[in-house]
Amino acid sequence: MKTIVYFYSLSGHCEKLSGKIAAEMHCEAERIVEKKRRLSKGFLRFLNGRSALQRKSAAIEAVRNEPVLFDRIVIVTPIWAASPTPAVRGFLEKYYQDLKGKKLGLVVTNLGSDPAEAFSKYQEIFPEPFIKLSFTKAKDEWKNLKEDEIIKQFVLGINQ
Repeated sequence: MKTIVYFYSLSGHCEKLSGKIAAEMHCEAERIVEKKRRLSKGFLRFLNGRSALQRKSAAIEAVRNEPVLFDRIVIVTPIWAASPTPAVRGFLEKYYQDLKGKKLGLVVTNLGSDPAEAFSKYQEIFPEPFIKLSFTKAKDEWKNLKEDEIIKQFVLGINQ
């Protein structure tokens, strides 16, 4: 099965995670890029959550690797205010038809909230059910050894 990992990252954590997941799955990772520059440092970056709460979509650049060419697709993203990020919402809208019939995985990162609400909101906009994985900083799941073990279990699940 042809596999790809798409990721959206402002702070760099999702980029690091996507690299680890792609290495474990022996595939490429590709960044989802917003056309508009978003605040990524300091307190004002928390204002990004407002657009997520308002269910806004961001215009994104076309990806190099078209999703239609892959059988298995993993998306790695933070959750903002227990909601999908505008960039990933824009990605899902842009490539919705290309994602139908694929084996999908969603990996989210968060600082401490329960990701169940975010997974529910993502399921509303995904074209298919997906395999879920979350990394919560408050549970120390961002530590390398824990991350690596959680990633291995996720890859085993999505490969079935």
